[in-house]
Amino acid sequence: MMKLLSPLNYLRIEHEEKRWYDYKIPVIVGLIVMVVYYFNPNKIPLVGTSGLLVQVNGLLQVLIGFYIAALAAVSTFSNATIDEVMAGDAPTIVEKYRGTKLKVELTRRRFVCYLFGYLALTSFILFCLGLVSILAGKSVSLTISTMTSPELLWVFKTIFVGVYAVILINVITTTLLGLYFLSVRFHQSSL
Repeated sequence: MMKLLSPLNYLRIEHEEKRWYDYKIPVIVGLIVMVVYYFNPNKIPLVGTSGLLVQVNGLLQVLIGFYIAALAAVSTFSNATIDEVMAGDAPTIVEKYRGTKLKVELTRRRFVCYLFGYLALTSFILFCLGLVSILAGKSVSLTISTMTSPELLWVFKTIFVGVYAVILINVITTTLLGLYFLSVRFHQSSL
């Protein structure tokens, strides 16, 4: 089971700047989206042909393939500079080697492989979450609204939108970081 979730090891990589992309920006934007969604008088549909989840899932279908292709390209790319430890304050990850935990500085290749593996898995999970919500969302909403009040249903929807937004913004910021590495950093010497 852990092998299937191993791309999530990207979150174990330590670097001060990376915390912004992984956690701080997604949580801040997710909270803003939650507040706007909750107080917006024009209710944004989540499911249905013009719903938010259908639109995002269309994008995710394309992105998942891109992430897997980028991972394959980076894994096989022949350039000696990407196999050097990253310059400056290199990101690190703690790995177990022969029973001992070691803090390892990452090369550009390893960092970007972790990054695109993480993006592929996270996007797939987000796609599945969206798909289940599209297929079961209306019946779940109907069940909740008959068992509780419409206000409580709105709170549940708002929390769902917030969590979904945090994951989606994380995918967006991490994608932008990956594009930076593919388009700029791979082609520079160790700076």
